This record gives sequence, structure tokens and C-alpha cells, in this order.
Amino acid sequence: MSSCDCLECVSACKNDPGRLIPEDLPVIANFLNLTVEELIISHLVKIPCKQNEEVLSLAPAKIKGKRFIARPGTIAPSYYTKEKGRCIFLDETDLCTIHSVKPFECSAYMGCKHTFLGKPYKDKQVEDFFFNKWKKYKF
Repeated sequence: MSSCDCLECVSACKNDPGRLIPEDLPVIANFLNLTVEELIISHLVKIPCKQNEEVLSLAPAKIKGKRFIARPGTIAPSYYTKEKGRCIFLDETDLCTIHSVKPFECSAYMGCKHTFLGKPYKDKQVEDFFFNKWKKYKF
């Protein structure tokens, strides 16, 4: 997967941070010198999948102003995905503090090309992808 730091791609970091896949958890936790549980509690929110709200995916917490839209470690409210907010991992200069181990969706999505995994971005296909990645996990 390629990476881009153009304004359009970085705008995703400022508005709707990318979701993780299960394999991201130990990598990001290790990078931050945290356990997976500590990472979830301190940096991530649980987002119900559209296909089945009992299945939860994980994403970086969003910050709006000086407050979290949903507190890390909690299940995000239904309006969460529509709310714009900065990724918890984005610093004050708009650089990703975990760029070398960034969440899967951050690597897979190219905002300037509107692609996911190199193919045209289609909401249903992307939602199905994350649902299938998280369906066997329980939090």
C-alpha cells in the first residue's frame, strides 16, 4: 500500500480517522509501549458495524476542540461516524505520531484518488471488509 500526505489525504486524519484491523492492535500497542488493553482504553473507540451492531470495530478516538467526541475505551454513539474530529494520533502540526504503524484504513485509503486498497472506494465494500475482519472478536 502506498502513502500520501497531500492535503486531501491528511483531511481524513482531521475529520474521520481510519479504522484498525485486529492485526494492528499489537503493533500499535508495542509502538506506544502499551498493552493491547491499555491501547483500547486510552486511544481507541468501539464502533458498531452497520451490518450487525453487535460486531464492533476499533478506530482512533476523535477530538473536537478540546474534547473527545466519544471517550476512548467506550462504544461510540450512533452519530459518531458522522461527526468530524481530529485523530487522537495527529499532533498539533498535523503529523501522525504513529505513522510508521498507522491503522490499516489509513494505509489502504487514498483520499486524493478516492480509493481503498487501490480500487474505487465503495462504502458497502469497505464496510463489508471491516465487518469481516472484526466479526469473530468480542469486546
